[in-house]
Amino acid sequence: MGSIENILETAPDAIPTVNISAFTDPNASAEAKRGVIEAMRHACSTYGFFYLAGHGVSQERQKGIFDCARKFFDLPQEERMDVWIGKSLGKSFRGYEPPGIQTHQKGLLPDIKECFIIGAEVPADHPDAGTFSTGPNLWPKNLKDEEFKSPILEYQATMLELSKVLLKILAQGLPKAWGHGPDVMDEFAVNPSMPMRLLHYAPQEVLDERQFGVGDHTDFGGIAVLLQEMDTKGLEVWYPPTETWIPVPPKENTYVINMGDMMQKWTAGYYRSARHRVITSGTNHRYSVPWFLNGQLKLKVSALDGSGVETVVGEHIRQRLIATMPEVGKALK
Repeated sequence: MGSIENILETAPDAIPTVNISAFTDPNASAEAKRGVIEAMRHACSTYGFFYLAGHGVSQERQKGIFDCARKFFDLPQEERMDVWIGKSLGKSFRGYEPPGIQTHQKGLLPDIKECFIIGAEVPADHPDAGTFSTGPNLWPKNLKDEEFKSPILEYQATMLELSKVLLKILAQGLPKAWGHGPDVMDEFAVNPSMPMRLLHYAPQEVLDERQFGVGDHTDFGGIAVLLQEMDTKGLEVWYPPTETWIPVPPKENTYVINMGDMMQKWTAGYYRSARHRVITSGTNHRYSVPWFLNGQLKLKVSALDGSGVETVVGEHIRQRLIATMPEVGKALK
């Protein structure tokens, strides 16, 4: 049954955990399925973040994607730069992003993270190839397909299927008065932009209070599905009622799920896009793998509360990315 754990109304010290196994179990009762919906509704409207349990993704597949991350970041710098984002086709925005590229707020130093960005595989001869977030991925030539490209694309497909389940649950958690059915969000995940990032945070010999692994920000798209490596720390989420940063350490066999700005706009603020950040470490390497359901880029969505506010998904994402990456973002204009 869906559950909400560790929720405190004042100064919470943890985000809730939602177990979705009953929702995907054909033998579970309607009451149990409703419990999952209510648990996720509360987590997303109150925190915008939650741990996801009962997701059905094997630990072997999770370990495999971390192995891919290590293989990439163990490559020499010149091999990583051979697939850097500046070599992407048009505005497709794929490949290696070196440290120091992205700054989320004025007054902060650039993020220390480095990442490898993979999106939906779209061939170069496709009519949309080279448009924003659409095109072929860049693959390092010295990593064999079977040990890098194939497991990455398999993991990406697994995340897309998981996100479709989350959309079904979120749709059924919307206010009844809005009058929407359980499939109201389905179109968002049809041929979507779904960037995935293999992230590496290197130890920092000198710590600066103005610099983070990732600075205080909100995500741009619909849903983020984050896999964290056990026995690490750094992620924190902002909780406005108490003006508190809540630590979000890795939790065994869970993902961290959060709502993005597009989801907040689409649901007229009902589901929160929460601020979060990653604190740097002076001693430890940290790896994580976030996968983002940014949505069908050409889709024009109307706010689900009936207020009439319309947003074109891709244009919203593109403008947010340009704002945080001034130099690299010039290629996206």
